[in-house]
Amino acid sequence: MRDLERWAAQSRLWNLCKQAGIAPAIATLYWHAKLALHLWSVPVTVGGYTVEFATDSRTEYSRVTSLVGEQPVIESLLNDVRESDVVYDIGANIGTHTCFVGKRLDSGVVVAFEPMPTNAIRLRHNLSANVPVSRWDIAEFALSDEDGAGSLAVESRNYGEGKHALSVDGELEIDVFQGKTLVETGRYPAPDILKIDVEGAELQVLRGFDDILSDVRVVYAELHHELSEQYDTSTAEIEAYLREHGFDVERLSERSDAYHIRAVNSRGTEPK
Repeated sequence: MRDLERWAAQSRLWNLCKQAGIAPAIATLYWHAKLALHLWSVPVTVGGYTVEFATDSRTEYSRVTSLVGEQPVIESLLNDVRESDVVYDIGANIGTHTCFVGKRLDSGVVVAFEPMPTNAIRLRHNLSANVPVSRWDIAEFALSDEDGAGSLAVESRNYGEGKHALSVDGELEIDVFQGKTLVETGRYPAPDILKIDVEGAELQVLRGFDDILSDVRVVYAELHHELSEQYDTSTAEIEAYLREHGFDVERLSERSDAYHIRAVNSRGTEPK
């Protein structure tokens, strides 16, 4: 009963703050105090691996503590990663997948592709704080089915916020490469595992690997129903492309706008 009365009193006080127009300022002060209490970072554990993520805002704190509902996907990914693997994290954001993969590796390496400069800064910080430098690299450009220049639509310049996607009229000019170009020129070793989250452009990324895709052991991807249409494709077409290239596809999770898949190369690949 006392808890109910306390909650009612807090609710009335908060409503008064909103009426007075000071609620946003109080919320900001609360989150600054909360983040400062945690020394502007928070530990997150998945699959037995703990990563310390930097957090400067409520949005960033929420992203790393909730992992945007993707903890089961990360756990599945970690189960597939071998210690000597080369993993491409395409659309790495601030490293919520990359850092855990880096922890799992020994002689392998994770290459994190993140063309958004602010996200790349935070990604580098998180990796540096958690993973030996020999296990990771950051590529500050996008992957697609062609090499050249492109542009990125930017929703927010804050760490980890907004959806950033390749666009013909985006405001940020970036470099774009095919996966096969990076491998054939020796810039990066061929991947054993791909993790892809590029806001609808997943098929373009896959096409950019061409024949190299046949040597990939596992593909993880977040497929977006409406966003895929902006690239003249569909989630069904992306799944079909993977099956045509020898992958067995299963769904790991689903929400109204998107879902995750795990695609395993049915032909198998030789271990390193």
